Amino acid sequence: MSTPLLPTGSNVVFKRSLFGTYSFIENLLRIFLELLPHPLRYWIFKALLAQLGSDSMIDYQTYFRYPWKISIGNGVWINRGCEFYGSMLGGNAQITIGDHCALGPRVRVLSATHNYHRLDLPDEAASVTIGHHVWVGAGATILPGVTIGDGAVVAAGSVVTRDVAPFSIVAGNPARFLKSRELDDECAI
Repeated sequence: MSTPLLPTGSNVVFKRSLFGTYSFIENLLRIFLELLPHPLRYWIFKALLAQLGSDSMIDYQTYFRYPWKISIGNGVWINRGCEFYGSMLGGNAQITIGDHCALGPRVRVLSATHNYHRLDLPDEAASVTIGHHVWVGAGATILPGVTIGDGAVVAAGSVVTRDVAPFSIVAGNPARFLKSRELDDECAI
């Protein structure tokens, strides 16, 4: 049984060169954004992202890979150091965040991965959807293909590998259901 070879040739060299150029330009833009006040950053992110709703806040050190594949709703708070990894080569996967969500520091959302069944590790992707009124705690990771239902809570440090039901609280690695979220009577959604 022969082992499949890794891809080589001018096409691979061209893709790596193109990716390197994109990464360089993206890094320059990121450094520039870190120097700007929030109101200016908002308008630049509004131009770069597929959608950025009103009254949303993107804190410093936030990273967007392929921002045109990321949509953010109204009244969303994205805390310092969050990372969003969209997919360029693995299909048309999107990252969508609903209205009035809060993401703690250092949350990671990934819509891209690799097919580990092949030595050349081709890109694969699946969309990630975060519903409305969701709270994702600090350091949580949300993996490709996951949908987090409206009103759900993801505990800090959790790794979300599968869908989360609306108004549920999940925690752990992998994240598991803990209990349903109970709202105060005066809360209205």
